[in-house]
Amino acid sequence: MIKGETRNPLLMIVLSIVTCGIYQIVWLFMVSNEINRAAGEKKVDPMIFFLLGLLCFPLVYVGLYKIDESVFELNTRFGLPAEKHFILWLLLSLVGVGFLFMQYQVQEQLNTLWERAA
Repeated sequence: MIKGETRNPLLMIVLSIVTCGIYQIVWLFMVSNEINRAAGEKKVDPMIFFLLGLLCFPLVYVGLYKIDESVFELNTRFGLPAEKHFILWLLLSLVGVGFLFMQYQVQEQLNTLWERAA
């Protein structure tokens, strides 16, 4: 498996808040590419977050759903506990913390995958 970058989930949340979400968009792009490389195929189109975010913000949830499915599949493939979290992220988005919670959970799971790949 191709390993991605290990990042501190709390630092990413702080950077996302400080940059008013710009870091989160960059992070989504980077993580999408890492997931695709680890899966060996295109699971998540990184451009979905830029294009859909600019054209129709609610459609960004399509990208989040694909990330959730992809991380679930990678965890299953490498024998790690796998859970789907998209509905939770969607519900937490109603109170304004869904994207940050998603960012934390996804990076934490990816860090575990990358450590296992080492």
